[in-house]
Amino acid sequence: MAAKIRIVMKSFVSQSNRVSELMPNAKKIGLPESRALYTVLRSPHIDKKSREQFSMHVKKQFLEQKVEAHELRKKYFWLKRLRAPGAQCEIQISFKTRLDKKSLESKLLD
Repeated sequence: MAAKIRIVMKSFVSQSNRVSELMPNAKKIGLPESRALYTVLRSPHIDKKSREQFSMHVKKQFLEQKVEAHELRKKYFWLKRLRAPGAQCEIQISFKTRLDKKSLESKLLD
């Protein structure tokens, strides 16, 4: 029985160095960067032509690693305690069959 651990990291700063520290044997995939542009008036009363623009870039990384059943519990608790400053991490665990999922969930909850 094998499971796949998938992590999606979102941050305002590039996390490429941080990714290799998280899971050294993981398959790394760069996701498209999202960008939001905001335009604000400099003066609220006059000079409508005078404006400032701000942009916000969100960089994303996708990591995927296969894990055996006996290693899953260690990896799961290690990832829960993981601190990545300045990044939002979303962890997903997927299984091949539903029977694998039930047996591994019971091992995680013990």
